[in-house]
This record gives sequence, structure tokens and C-alpha cells, in this order.
Amino acid sequence: MKYCFILAILLFVCYSADAQRIRRLLLFSDDSTNVNLITQRQWLEAEKKEVEDRDIWIAVFHDPKTFRRMYEHYHVGRAEFYLILIDKDGTEKLRSEELMPAAKIFETIDALPAQQAETGRKNGGG
Repeated sequence: MKYCFILAILLFVCYSADAQRIRRLLLFSDDSTNVNLITQRQWLEAEKKEVEDRDIWIAVFHDPKTFRRMYEHYHVGRAEFYLILIDKDGTEKLRSEELMPAAKIFETIDALPAQQAETGRKNGGG
């Protein structure tokens, strides 16, 4: 029951209006000791400022049984590792079963029209 409550809160956050102001980077793995999951988290932690500057919220799902509905919703099969980037508009922008260097994730985000407009506003433009 506790896990259902946690999942309900997580789904609410993912789909609330506030969630549209952030990007979601979802990391799925078969368990918490997955080497790819640990490595990906370390890479992102090392670039914490860049993650924050791009409004990225990172969620980690490492138990397919507990978070079964999340795995099903995002069509994450039995792969040992999955990375999914959801943009502020709610659309999926990146999906990979492989490790993704933080720089590659940032390049993907920076190429998005919405990010280019945000960068322009932050730098005093339009």
C-alpha cells in the first residue's frame, strides 16, 4: 500500500502543471546496483550546475516490481538500463538503453527550440 501511495504522488508530480516547468530525466534499471545506473547518476551529479540550469528533474526507478506501472507506461521492457528524457511540453525527446554522457543529454536539450528561447531570455534577448 505504501508503494501505491508513493507511485500516486509521483504520477501526480509528473503530470501536474508545475511539472511542465521542468524536464524529466527518467532512469530505469533492473536493480539499484546496476553499474549503468550508478555510472549515469555519477555523471549527472558531476554536472549538477548544468542539470539545474536546464531545469532537469531526475527520477530513478530501480525495482520493476514496485514501479511496474511506470515501466509499463514508458514501455520499458526488461532491459537492464533505460534513460528517457521528457521535455517541458511532455514529449519524449530522448530514449536510450545505453549510458549517455551528460554532455550528450545537454546537447539534445540545447538543440530544442524551447531551450534556445529560454537561453535568449536569460541572456537579455527577446
